[in-house]
Amino acid sequence: MIYTVTLNPAIDRTIIVPTLNVGSVNRTISSDSYVGGKGINVSKVLKVLGAKSTALGFLGKENSQVFIDFFEEQKIDNNFNFVSGENRINIKLIERDREVITDINENGFIVTEDDIQKFTDRLVKTANEGDIVVLAGSLPKGVNTDIYKQLIQSLNKKNVKTILDASKNALMLGIEAIPYAAKPNVHELCDIVNIDANDEDSIISGGRKILDMGVKKLLISMGDKGSIYLSKEKALYANPIKVDVKNTVGAGDSMVAALTYGINKGLCDEDTLKLAAACGTAAVIKSGTEPPDADAIESISNNIKINRLV
Repeated sequence: MIYTVTLNPAIDRTIIVPTLNVGSVNRTISSDSYVGGKGINVSKVLKVLGAKSTALGFLGKENSQVFIDFFEEQKIDNNFNFVSGENRINIKLIERDREVITDINENGFIVTEDDIQKFTDRLVKTANEGDIVVLAGSLPKGVNTDIYKQLIQSLNKKNVKTILDASKNALMLGIEAIPYAAKPNVHELCDIVNIDANDEDSIISGGRKILDMGVKKLLISMGDKGSIYLSKEKALYANPIKVDVKNTVGAGDSMVAALTYGINKGLCDEDTLKLAAACGTAAVIKSGTEPPDADAIESISNNIKINRLV
């Protein structure tokens, strides 16, 4: 079974204007709202790929209905812990004429120690040997940056495979607990190992240091420069595909979903990377945080070349 964990879910709202005139009234071209949060986005894409998952985490009680309705509509299994307060609303303001994107992210609810303990107990009790748990995204107020480290340590004792997608201290501390796999982007990798983000050999060398700690798989996304996938035996590179980028929100989450799918299905490294690159590319041609289309993923996959670097 696959479980996705979203500790800090959000309602993602995308607003498109011609040009933002600060201090004046602005008219929108279009606006859309989507249920989001990295783990939830992973569950969305896993569904597109034909894999079942159960979404877990925290949900603020006050505006939780939109999430509940979404899960029911999309037939995504879920078992969230409800906490006091509202789920945050993240606004992505896109200026079409200037091609500028401005993010405005709320803080959202505050989690108590009792909330954290109840969630931890539920997750560790629920996940069993052979399951996969995806730990993804930012942390709400009240949650320490070592939460992923603690969860990975507990899940490792049950032989549960964990996949980590976090940043800064949460990523660094989580890596110390040795997840099965991780997906940093190249800038996040720079935060935890000393590398030159513009040098392929340096990126591979830095990634190898993480594998030497015991992590089995490392997927490094590099935006329009492609992606690198490392395992003990291989270093693979996926070429970027030129597309009309509409929104980068959810691209990394789509790659995590593909990584999870590949590990769950026992795909070879080459096929896993090809699927991850295709999912990430298919995501950026969609607006908002809608999951990529299965047909688009398949079509793009046919144009992705995988090269062995080491």
